[in-house]
Amino acid sequence: VNLSAYKPADFLISRVAWSPDSRRVLFQAQNREQTFLDLNAADLNGKVTKLFTETTPAWVEAIDNPEFLEDGSIVWLSERNGFRHLYHLDASGRLVKQITDGRWEVSSFHGVDETNGYVYFSAVGENGDWINTHVYRARLDGSRAPERLTKEAGTHRASFNPTFTHFIDSWS
Repeated sequence: VNLSAYKPADFLISRVAWSPDSRRVLFQAQNREQTFLDLNAADLNGKVTKLFTETTPAWVEAIDNPEFLEDGSIVWLSERNGFRHLYHLDASGRLVKQITDGRWEVSSFHGVDETNGYVYFSAVGENGDWINTHVYRARLDGSRAPERLTKEAGTHRASFNPTFTHFIDSWS
């Protein structure tokens, strides 16, 4: 992979993943201060295409690899608006829609049910409550407010089946 766009002394590869068709390697590149993050795709000949860049004067966290959808677009977890939220980006890295938004944070992303058009995630900070962690679902198109799936106060950890019709709630 041609990495000449980056200075060797000031360069981190923070995440690596295959594209679903195994024709590209995706990698997240950052400087050591982590003030930017590039999501790149390298083809099998080593040619690199930068899909997008996230920047901040303070720090960009490498959260996870993108979740690919059947049409080649991705769901991306980012703190670009000051809170960790889910974004739908097209295959070239352009924003389609911010899926979740508000003064709360997605703490973990469980996946996408493309058949029914939902994303599933856990979050904290709903209504200023930064102690409890709940499981939610939201429309992939961001058209409605997220729906909370767990009710009792506490910490909920979800393990979903592959079709997102059921989940095991580990609660404390």
